[in-house]
Amino acid sequence: MTDKEMMFIKKSRDIFDSLCSREIPKKLNAMLLGTLIIAMGILLFRLNSGTPWVVDDLGQLNGLPALNSIEQWIHHEWAFYFSWGGRIWGELFTLALLSVPKPIFNYINTIGYLIFTLLIYFNITGKFKISLSIFIFVNFSVFAFLPGFGQDILWVSGTANYMWSSLLPLLFLAVWRFYSEQPQKWYGNPLLIFFMFILGIMAGWANENVSIGILGVLMIYLRMFKRRENNYPKFAIAGFIGTVLGTGLLWLAPGNFIRFAAHTAGKHSPSVFHILYRMVKNITQLFDIDATLLLIVVLLVLLIYGKSRHKLLAVNFLVGAVLAAMAMGIVDSLQERTFLGCTVFMTISAGILYHDWNGSISINKAKFILSMAMIIGVGCFYITGRDAIMDYYRRWNTNIKIIQAEKAKGNLDVYVNPITPKNRFCAAYKLDDIKPQSENNHWLNNSIAQYYGLHTIQSVRVYPPQE
Repeated sequence: MTDKEMMFIKKSRDIFDSLCSREIPKKLNAMLLGTLIIAMGILLFRLNSGTPWVVDDLGQLNGLPALNSIEQWIHHEWAFYFSWGGRIWGELFTLALLSVPKPIFNYINTIGYLIFTLLIYFNITGKFKISLSIFIFVNFSVFAFLPGFGQDILWVSGTANYMWSSLLPLLFLAVWRFYSEQPQKWYGNPLLIFFMFILGIMAGWANENVSIGILGVLMIYLRMFKRRENNYPKFAIAGFIGTVLGTGLLWLAPGNFIRFAAHTAGKHSPSVFHILYRMVKNITQLFDIDATLLLIVVLLVLLIYGKSRHKLLAVNFLVGAVLAAMAMGIVDSLQERTFLGCTVFMTISAGILYHDWNGSISINKAKFILSMAMIIGVGCFYITGRDAIMDYYRRWNTNIKIIQAEKAKGNLDVYVNPITPKNRFCAAYKLDDIKPQSENNHWLNNSIAQYYGLHTIQSVRVYPPQE
């Protein structure tokens, strides 16, 4: 190595050490965070734009024309609660998001994603504090550790029931997190107490397994507040009672029992032993390399070797993740899209300790390098996802052209190509596709045929002749 090269390496190292030893000015920090937020918005908008309506979306679109008054919307939600399931807010979000043109939805859903990640961010920091490393960490975790990314974030019916339905619970938990960091007198305001009661109902009523995880988190929060203040804050009591009521309204909805009896009773044994087996199996799924294993490793390393006053708080959200996984075992195994709550809890848990991991120049260097690596990681995941999404988009558009051509000829019994999504970033990944002739009465075939004004639609796969 030449002297000039040695000199260049030394100067680069000196500049790097200088950057890591200095605190970034607040204005520059805010500008960098704003730039990252805009960049993530652009990436998500592009992924949303390449995602068409798929699967359940088309069936829901068939029923939208009948909902042309507030009274009919209320009647639909009422019927849904008593005949299908308790997740009425997810159903409401689905219909509302499908009622706007898809190009407008792309903007709305991009904003929803940014709110979603910022609420996770605030549950980690516990205050309005600018932290580039945490914002990067949150977005990397969503891209890397969400097995059903396309279903949870991009699929209209999926994001309505999972990402959008998690916004109020995350806002609710953020209030508790801010109070845990710094109690304020205004937490005793009667209006806030009432607001927390209503928000608690909404948090418990959002998603079945997540509601159990939230209750576990709240109980540990209550114990922490009692130990610190020798009393339970009124807003916390109101919020906890509201969450219990919301959870009851969700889990005990008459439609849950009707749907279970009609669709899943023969597939899932009600035996206590089978339920316990599913609970244990769901917990083990947290250790899947394609799910939250690396988050658990980060959490354990920082719990053992890190210095933080928030270790109990981090364990609190770990408990939430475990309870959410276990609760799903009452009715089913964890599926790709139902993993969102577990990933969110684990991201907050590991993120709290990662946020506290600082203090020395060597740690700052490590966090800077990790942040750069995570930015590159998000970029790689984005490219992988974009390629899969655009592949599905092109093939879906080919099927639409086939449908239009056949209708133009007067043929209302149409054959199209089967489509296999490439990876988890595609909204249709591991969801139903148009079935072949042997399953022509499948609900999806019927929904798509109705949407496009056909008698029947089915897929056909052509195999080479056997010699």
